[in-house]
Amino acid sequence: MALMAKRLEQFPDAGQATSRRYPWSEWTDGGVWEIRRGEDYDAATENMRVNLHMKAKSLGQKVKTKKVIDGAGLVFQFLDSEETEAVRMSEEREPEATRAAVDALYEDACYIYETARREVTIPRKDGTRQKYAAIRFKRQIDAAYAADRLVPAVAKIVSKPTVGLGHLEAEGREDLMLETFVVNREKSYHGLFSPRTVAAAKERLREYHERRDG
Repeated sequence: MALMAKRLEQFPDAGQATSRRYPWSEWTDGGVWEIRRGEDYDAATENMRVNLHMKAKSLGQKVKTKKVIDGAGLVFQFLDSEETEAVRMSEEREPEATRAAVDALYEDACYIYETARREVTIPRKDGTRQKYAAIRFKRQIDAAYAADRLVPAVAKIVSKPTVGLGHLEAEGREDLMLETFVVNREKSYHGLFSPRTVAAAKERLREYHERRDG
């Protein structure tokens, strides 16, 4: 007798042995949680730790994890990113100014996308060139802006080199690099980024200048 295929509710997380669904809305509420293998998760404990960090990254958050003494469980706590905390504190002090700063960041991100689409070309596999449409970037900023998470989303983008940054570097368009906007102290949103993020953006630009001038 042939086995019947089974439809899953979602694609399993990395290292997840079954289709168990995790209560992420509860686990990511900022509380301290202890979970046990065989009761709350079925994957190897180290793989479950990876799952927690992947979830935190996808949410623009941080997570602290620690194995329980017997090694068959984890204690963890999801925490807001430095940018999320900075925006929250700024909103408490100056809600209108903070909203205007986030709006300005979104406008600049859209400017980057639209200008690059008009003025930047990238190579095709056949040797010809095509207009550069950073569709994934636009989707990211649109979704983050709608969810009031634009600042941490931008911080995540500039945390490491991206394909888009490489395209702009190849065309010498430092003026369209997101990093250029993040480090600009004259921008109203500059203070919403953590020193860590600003330092990462400066490092990307420093590496670009070294390659360009070297």
